Amino acid sequence: MEGIKEKARIHCIEILRNSRCDKLPFHNVHHTLEVYKNTSKIAAFEGLSETEVEPVLLAALFHDTGNAITFKGHEELSASNAAAFLEKEKYGDTRIPEVVRCIKATEMPQTPLSKLEGILCDADLFHLGRKDFFVHNELLRTEWEQYHKKFYSNYRWYSINIEFLNQHEFHTGYGKQFLEPVKLKNSELFQSLLTNMQLI
Repeated sequence: MEGIKEKARIHCIEILRNSRCDKLPFHNVHHTLEVYKNTSKIAAFEGLSETEVEPVLLAALFHDTGNAITFKGHEELSASNAAAFLEKEKYGDTRIPEVVRCIKATEMPQTPLSKLEGILCDADLFHLGRKDFFVHNELLRTEWEQYHKKFYSNYRWYSINIEFLNQHEFHTGYGKQFLEPVKLKNSELFQSLLTNMQLI
């Protein structure tokens, strides 16, 4: 449907900017637009057509809108937000479930069951395989402290991240080829920090 992505982009930005998400260090408008851009990049690498990629791009825009209300189980609310908007816009009934499934697949631990779901999962955690991972990681740590009241020593924080990075798997060809090698280096850097702490 012509213009549906732009309508959804405007709608989702409005939700995020007019809620607590506007103040979140990590799960904010910038993150959503980054996920959208990364979804497009991965989908192009995977050879998807414009028609094929549309549902996952819509899912990328809506995937964190539930954070406006709740952190826990926000994926379910995000999926409901998407479905309600797309039904109102008379988006194809057969395609709305695709959007909903993509959003729900991002719940941790990620459980993608299709190529589209895998694309969004990798786009959502794209930062794990970036050289500026530690910048994003500190934003997430700040968000956990300010909004979840979860405070960790550096030693515990490094340990948690090493475990997460080592257990995580990318699901797409793009993720495996380009993001995985950098993710492994990021894990090694955390391990180095942890080792140095133990030697002091």
